[in-house]
Amino acid sequence: MTPLRLACAITLLSSSAMTANALVPASTKSIVERRNFFGVVASGITGAVILATGAEEAQATPAKTGPASVFTGDYEDPNHPGCLRQVKVVGAPLKGDGTRSPFPVMEITGYDGSGDPKVCTEDNRPTRSDLWKIQGTVKSDTKVFIDFSPKGGPADLVGKWDGDGIVFPDGNKWTKVPLGTKNRFPKDMKTLKSPN
Repeated sequence: MTPLRLACAITLLSSSAMTANALVPASTKSIVERRNFFGVVASGITGAVILATGAEEAQATPAKTGPASVFTGDYEDPNHPGCLRQVKVVGAPLKGDGTRSPFPVMEITGYDGSGDPKVCTEDNRPTRSDLWKIQGTVKSDTKVFIDFSPKGGPADLVGKWDGDGIVFPDGNKWTKVPLGTKNRFPKDMKTLKSPN
């Protein structure tokens, strides 16, 4: 909260107290003035505390969703060359009280290959049952927290957009494939088509 907004809020509260004070008979004026003074001070402090504690989320710039998000698309993971890595960014789900988080959800669908060593080729495309799905929370247009715990990894792995991909703390980088990777999807998968 800016100092100007805080000053305006306190001025508004004190002016409403003075208006109420003008309507009180002179015989009880000193008691009312004292009460009004403490009421204004308490209201100002309470208002400042409420505004200060909610300021971080209220000032958060919402990250983009859908195709407008830099994260949305298909990726190449050097730890699993040729394997499916598809990222979609969608709005956060509604909570029970009808509100939703200001932070979108990242949905990742992938495949790690088959055989020993695990490989991905056009001839060795996955089936639907081979796919895994994980989620994350997009904190900004350059930062995401991904939950890799369903795959045995960390629950809050930070990923950062660096201009053409997502970089992870261990140095691994998923590079975005501009034209998509439709040859990596299961042949019978209609909902994962890349825009091509």
